[in-house]
Amino acid sequence: MKISDFNISEKVLIVAEIGNNHEGNFDLAKMMIEQAAEIGADAVKFQTFQTEHYVSVTEDERFKQLRKFELTYAQFKELSDHAREHGLIFFTTPFDLESATAVENFVPAYKISSGDNTFWPLLKHIAKKGKPILISTGLIELNELEKTVEIIRKHGNFDSLKNYLVLLHCISAYPATKYDLNLLSIKFLQDHFDLFIGYSDHTQDILSCVVAVSLGARVIEKHFTYRKEGQSFKDHQISADPKEFKEMVSQIRAVEVMLGDYKKVSMPVERQLFIGARRSIAANRDIISGETINIKDVTWVRPAKGFKVGEENLVIGHVAKRKIKMGEIITSEAIEE
Repeated sequence: MKISDFNISEKVLIVAEIGNNHEGNFDLAKMMIEQAAEIGADAVKFQTFQTEHYVSVTEDERFKQLRKFELTYAQFKELSDHAREHGLIFFTTPFDLESATAVENFVPAYKISSGDNTFWPLLKHIAKKGKPILISTGLIELNELEKTVEIIRKHGNFDSLKNYLVLLHCISAYPATKYDLNLLSIKFLQDHFDLFIGYSDHTQDILSCVVAVSLGARVIEKHFTYRKEGQSFKDHQISADPKEFKEMVSQIRAVEVMLGDYKKVSMPVERQLFIGARRSIAANRDIISGETINIKDVTWVRPAKGFKVGEENLVIGHVAKRKIKMGEIITSEAIEE
């Protein structure tokens, strides 16, 4: 499956979720994109909304805060260009239908938040656009998630759902603790839906993201902030700062290498130790020339420089051509055929 030109079946997509951590400061948003590129992220993600279509005006404090965080669609287009200039994929989580349409021409994919994974009108609206969709699975029960997937399937313009839909295991707690995470759900979602699965993280460290990759997550979304200290907006506290995010990227890339390719073979690095570690058939006593060798006359010792384990039939019942000392590895020149 590809998001833009990035194939998540070949490499884990690491998304720096800037979200609203810019707090409405456009220049800060651009700077955070630059930081994300420097520390090894593959993509940056923002949140796009019109506050009046997102939160009720009766929620006065939250409404005012989100209104301050709003960026214009033109600004998002500029941020998209800025991300591409820095080698990053850019996409957003739209929280209303108009926002989803407004960003359509400059995002290669859409993200659906956990809060909206049962917001059927938005799901249908986005599915019809035929772009890859990443859906967080916090707050949802399995039967609801099955309905969500079916709605995407029914309304989407897709040749294969597996090439367009990623489910992100997610726990909607801020912060989520290690006791909340249930990371084995990643395996369950893989088996149940036969889709690519990712992980959207809300913990205060990076460990769960690394573990998620070892369990098969192909997309990692981690909140990203330029600085945690002195911040009143809560999302900064569940975010990785540049140093932490860079370390997370390094660990994830190391895990990808460690995981290998799902085959059980001896590795090239092991083969140089093969002779020293494997065993040969050897004499268990002094064997005189002309004696017929029986099973009690042999033992098995390292290194593997003679007849191997499993080749006893080439030794037992054969006649010694010369004296074979106790402990000596038996080779073909010491016995008659």
